[in-house]
This record gives sequence, C-alpha cells and structure tokens, in this order.
Amino acid sequence: KVKFNGSWYNRLFGKFVLKAQTDFGFLGTYNKNRGNIPFERFFLGGDGMMQYALDGRETIALRGYENQSLSSQNGSIIYNKFSLELRYPVSLKPTASVFALSFLEAGNGFDDFKDYNPFDVKRSAGIGFRISLPMLGLMGLDYGWGLDEIPGNPDANGGQFHFSINQQF
Repeated sequence: KVKFNGSWYNRLFGKFVLKAQTDFGFLGTYNKNRGNIPFERFFLGGDGMMQYALDGRETIALRGYENQSLSSQNGSIIYNKFSLELRYPVSLKPTASVFALSFLEAGNGFDDFKDYNPFDVKRSAGIGFRISLPMLGLMGLDYGWGLDEIPGNPDANGGQFHFSINQQF
C-alpha cells in the first residue's frame, strides 16, 4: 500500500488562508495470479468518518457525495483526490476558535491500474464552518454539492450535509 499526501498553505490577503491539497493511494499485490486482497481498500465519498469495519478499509472524505459512493462496492485499489479550501477566521479566542470556509474538491476511485486516469474525477463545491474547542478538538459542519452524477447511483450527488470531528484543516 502506497499513499501520498501533499498540502500547501498560503495567506492570500488579510486573514484569508488557502489550502491546496492532493492525495493519491495505490494498493498493490504480491502475486498477480492471486489478485488484490479484499482488505485495506479505499472507499471514497462523504465525510470520511465511517471507520468501523473489520476489513481495514480506509475511508477518504469527498464532500458533496454520499459516504463511499465514489468507489465500487468492494472498494478501490487506486484513488486520487484534489482539494482547494479557503478559510477565514471568524473568532480566534482561546476558548473557542471559529472559522468559515468554502471548498472545491475532486476525486475518484479506480478498480484497476489500466482504468486509472487522474483527470477522470467527480467534482464538488460547498461551504462550511469549523469550531475548535479545547476539550473536544476540531468539529465541523459542511454543506457540499456533488456536481457530477454517479453511474448507477443517481441520488449519490447533490446537496449533502457532512459532520466531522477531529479532522485537520
């Protein structure tokens, strides 16, 4: 299993901060005759908080779509994700920091390296907020809109609320 995550932060003007991020994951095999194992696969879509599974799956958040709707039923062995997030601090008090944000995301999961195309992605856009409380950590609520339809699952995109807890900026 190989994963890559690259992030870049830049203050644009005033208190606005832009985060650009790219993620990539690949699950290889030791023996091509036996194929890929059913464990440790990537499941894309939603808030990324569905971690309770016995197969070691890794959930990748992509707001604006239902949970795990951008991967096949058995999970993907390759994924890529791109995101831009613009954040503005509403309050920076030590007891509770509050941020408003807007985002653009794109990503997809693939079942075979022959089908992999890093530009064949499902896109989403939305707004949200984050609140950082010392006792609870970072909590957020986002409203994302999936811009592309999912073949065979027409209700997976569209307006979706996503709750997150302790996921970093």
